[in-house]
Amino acid sequence: MTTRTRDPQTSHEADESTTEDNLSSLQRWVLVHLAKEPQTDDQLVAAHLTAYFYKEVAVRATPQRIRTARKELELQGLVKFTGDFGRTPFNRRTQIWSIA
Repeated sequence: MTTRTRDPQTSHEADESTTEDNLSSLQRWVLVHLAKEPQTDDQLVAAHLTAYFYKEVAVRATPQRIRTARKELELQGLVKFTGDFGRTPFNRRTQIWSIA
């Protein structure tokens, strides 16, 4: 990840604490989780928080990082939009994702 020079110091610290191993392990987690069943980004976020709570994952990821990991996998052709929609907690339509 990269930060802009004008970003606050905390952003630079967060960037430095994120390693390639953490990123790839999160991507692997997203792939494994989507292999179980197609999910929305919000469902992935909730599932990751549960996995962290039960110590199934070592590093807690932010919702933004989970969405980014899913998008990176989509760009690599490993994850795809199913064509179906779910609902967000605010009852808005959201895409459902699955492994490609």
